[in-house]
Amino acid sequence: MGLSTLAIEWGQLLQPAIYNTALPKAVVADQVNLTIYFAKFATAAQLLQPLQMAMDNLQKKYGSWKIPWGQINRLQRISPEIDNLFDDERPSLPVGFASANWGQLPSFVSRSFAGTKKRYGYNGNSFVCAVEFGKKIKARSLLAGGNSGDPASPHFFDQGDMYSQGKFKEVLFYKEDVMKGAKKSYKPGN
Repeated sequence: MGLSTLAIEWGQLLQPAIYNTALPKAVVADQVNLTIYFAKFATAAQLLQPLQMAMDNLQKKYGSWKIPWGQINRLQRISPEIDNLFDDERPSLPVGFASANWGQLPSFVSRSFAGTKKRYGYNGNSFVCAVEFGKKIKARSLLAGGNSGDPASPHFFDQGDMYSQGKFKEVLFYKEDVMKGAKKSYKPGN
């Protein structure tokens, strides 16, 4: 129904007021405390006017404020070799993530660029790893895009789909696991 889209657009319009919130001297001025104090003391007008503006902006840009977040929040791998510009006409993947400002990990910061209606990720976590320590270390990771910066490589965007869906892959940590998962191997000096 587009509630994530509306919440994020509204939150972005509230950010200047949140950052200007006066806190008691004993309170640390971090994102969480600023947001808590702003929400606690904000007037109805301070909350509702930006909400209406967010709805109006979405309606004007997309024809509805009920647009699903993944429909406009996209992952598109660009490179100086391909054109280094985001483009609504080129393939992209829907991403349900948002900025870490809203408590999201992995963080995916997006915005519209010149000539685009959709928002494209341009900042955030390109790599996330969760590690379980025990008798044997287990780890899973998530990589935005791919391992290669070469658009001609099969590894340029081979992990984009996994990233966009939040699907972690197993990290091969121990030699026997690496050898079992190797596509090819070589011996230095040969």
